[in-house]
Amino acid sequence: MKNILISGASRGIGWALLQKYLKEGCRVFALSRNTLNFSPLKEQFPNAFDYSSCNVAIQSDVEIAIQNATNFLNNIDLAILNAGISGSESFENFSSDKYKDIFNTNLFGVLHFFEYLIPLMKKNNGGTIAVTSSLADVRGFAGSAAYSSSKAALTRTLEAARAELHRHNIKVVTIRPGFVRTDMTAKNRFPMPFMIEPDQAAEIIFNALETGKSRINFPLPTYLITNLLQIMPDALFDFVMKFYKVSIDE
Repeated sequence: MKNILISGASRGIGWALLQKYLKEGCRVFALSRNTLNFSPLKEQFPNAFDYSSCNVAIQSDVEIAIQNATNFLNNIDLAILNAGISGSESFENFSSDKYKDIFNTNLFGVLHFFEYLIPLMKKNNGGTIAVTSSLADVRGFAGSAAYSSSKAALTRTLEAARAELHRHNIKVVTIRPGFVRTDMTAKNRFPMPFMIEPDQAAEIIFNALETGKSRINFPLPTYLITNLLQIMPDALFDFVMKFYKVSIDE
């Protein structure tokens, strides 16, 4: 039986993963700023599930959440750090506050967990930390600079952590979804090809983690397209971006 911690678990991919792991017989501790969804699951799985509120951007929240999780689970075999936010920002009316908010959640919201999970997993002779980044990390997309750059910084951070932590039997997994039908993508006002449902995403992630993958990229068509964008000549990408801008309802 695995002991699993999931952040950002109240909706979208996190919610689907939470239900998947409970159905598989695991013990799960869930974290989210909004915990209203969790009460029915607590009644259904009283001995296998517990939860607490946590804003991952606040380090003291994360410290308390880790204490609560270890009190319930005893040890953490797998931590899925899934909390994240999106946002649209324009350089025409620029405010650095929005950038800070997105980086504080998408990047530092993960690093806050690392500060406590790494010593804990070293003490327990290993574990797995799986983190949700994004296929949007490949380039700086107009109108979505903070989101794509926060995910790019996160992906590179995870690469370095994976290289360093393997000697402690700590596996670091990078999860890079494309478009998944969630509250976050519901705000988008631009085409989102090859969109999949949260349950499909959870199944892909679950199976990939079970087989020991270090990088989980999906869906395949979006992954291939983003690879092409990554190798696109800079001049061509700059030209395309002049006519393209992400629009997100705030």
